[in-house]
Amino acid sequence: MQYLLWKQIILSVCLLSISFVSIAQSDEVYRPYNDEKPVYLGLNIGLTSSYMHFDRGANFSNPGRDIANWISPIFNKALVMGLSGTLRLNEHFLLRTNPNILITGNKDIFYYKKSNRNLDTSKMSISSTIINLPIALKLESDRYNFFKMPNFMRHYVFAGVKFDYDFSSSKDANGTKNGNLEGTYSKLLNAADYGYEFGLGLSFYFPYATISPEIKFSYGQRDLIYAHDSPQTKLLNGIDKLTSNFVYFTIHVEGESFYWKN
Repeated sequence: MQYLLWKQIILSVCLLSISFVSIAQSDEVYRPYNDEKPVYLGLNIGLTSSYMHFDRGANFSNPGRDIANWISPIFNKALVMGLSGTLRLNEHFLLRTNPNILITGNKDIFYYKKSNRNLDTSKMSISSTIINLPIALKLESDRYNFFKMPNFMRHYVFAGVKFDYDFSSSKDANGTKNGNLEGTYSKLLNAADYGYEFGLGLSFYFPYATISPEIKFSYGQRDLIYAHDSPQTKLLNGIDKLTSNFVYFTIHVEGESFYWKN
């Protein structure tokens, strides 16, 4: 269902773009001087879906009491808002930074643990407000025609690294079972994370702005478990490593007023 949602979003954006262009056909090339600018500033808004990935530990297959022996990730949706700054290196390569804030509400995961002879299913909710600080190398094509619009669009790919900081990581995580509070776990996850990102997008050149729908995949590399031998993280002792991954769908806007003036 999650992948179908992303396909519907991308298809909707494409259909809207086609509809707009078919109505506003013109022989005029919009902002042909755009590629001569060395610096571009803009803003973006979008959605992201994240999930927790885990590697099995030594206690995974035969955990003790009150130790989770399975984690089922939930796709947690979030609103993304941010700014972007891009430096043109040459005709096709650019360097971009794109700081974002992710308003997620909660990170939710299902976990299963032994209690006496039973296997209990519970849910853990962890508050999350994340600052995402990426830097990427962007490779873009030449501008080309779109329907009857000359030099109206281009496509691009990018790859880079990122640093995330979760301001809510110090808050307690609430474990619930059948809707009832089962326990409170303090300081389960680290606040800081780092990893790599890559993605692709399309840029449409309108008279007063460049609009770029984009999809990005982000993979955290740091083990987010705060301390494997801590009493607070006993629940996660069956897991060797816990990382956080994201899929972003973002719309970037760069307008005339954002361009560096020579």
